Amino acid sequence: MPAQILPKEAYYSPEWFQREQETLFTKTWQLVAYESDFNDTGDYVTARIGVQPIAVVQDAEGNLNAFKNICRHRGTELLEGRGNAGKTLVCPYHRWTFGLDGRLRGVPDRSECFPDLDRKSLNLHDASIGRWKGMIFVNPDPDASFADWIAPLDAAPFPHDITDPKLQASKEFVYKLKCNWKVFFENAIDGYHLAYLHENTLGGPKVGVNVWDQHGQHMVWYSTERDGIKNRIPVFVEQQTRGAGMTKIEGAGDPGYGGVYMMFPTTMIVPSPWSLTISTMEPVDGDTTILRSRTWSPKSWWSYKEPLKGTPGYDPETGLIESRNWTQHPLETGDFQTEDVWVCEKMQRSLRSPDYSVSALAEGLGGEVMLAEFQKMVRDACA
Repeated sequence: MPAQILPKEAYYSPEWFQREQETLFTKTWQLVAYESDFNDTGDYVTARIGVQPIAVVQDAEGNLNAFKNICRHRGTELLEGRGNAGKTLVCPYHRWTFGLDGRLRGVPDRSECFPDLDRKSLNLHDASIGRWKGMIFVNPDPDASFADWIAPLDAAPFPHDITDPKLQASKEFVYKLKCNWKVFFENAIDGYHLAYLHENTLGGPKVGVNVWDQHGQHMVWYSTERDGIKNRIPVFVEQQTRGAGMTKIEGAGDPGYGGVYMMFPTTMIVPSPWSLTISTMEPVDGDTTILRSRTWSPKSWWSYKEPLKGTPGYDPETGLIESRNWTQHPLETGDFQTEDVWVCEKMQRSLRSPDYSVSALAEGLGGEVMLAEFQKMVRDACA
């Protein structure tokens, strides 16, 4: 029988959080951008992976380069947010200048202030970068192999392509979750709750007719309600959407691919015949997570124009989706994401109780077995 591996403190203590920041996140792959974010020389995107500030920059040859976003003089962050840096990267503090390839190009008053400076030894610190189906991943470890990490997932069917010009992207949804990132991840890979919490939104499926397949550090979910054939959506959802007039994505209408792809540690992809949603989790502290999501769908009358307006908990002033802004009970919203946020925050609130414990995990690949597998990966990455 699968069992809980991580102690409850792993889900809230500042010490565990800092340990993850300094170990797990300094040697794992994180989704930081999309190919559509880079069109011109000097385009850049910044991110923070654990304790490491990261920058991804497009050079004059069209290559994407990933660096630690730290000036080699005294450690100031070179870039902020996203934008275009022009032909060079210039530190705002003392104007040390680096090429888009990360090499140190210029130092003001070098002969007077730094007569013995070895410029070649002060290039920006590299990070590793990988590209997959229109997504850009970065690992702070300069020696990490993206091919090794992604290869197991390439064995799973995945027909969607966000670079397809026939698709349009939604605005970014930004959720502020009052729960640990692992609580939210574990909820996503829990097949046992689908038929209960989501009875009226996803309609299951129950444990015996859904399954998670593991591909290296990645996990892919399928409905097996149709005579055991792997399918990307539950029967309930298929029935609810029938006749709605939604345009299908070319090549995504046939079954065979998964309905959820969880890429360790913080990327979640939810494909369907009509759309593709990609989400990333950003741990803020032991009790808080930022979830960023974007959806791609065909250009048609059924689109994602102004989608945030009707999202439960959305505040147009802050741009955040938060439970404190809900105006009705989560189970009355008809939104399965809101239902998930609700139970994750309820669990987070109970974690500090001296009576909190996990008695058992549901057996079966459509139960809670994957929670134990995920916790093993977290434990090993933090070692």
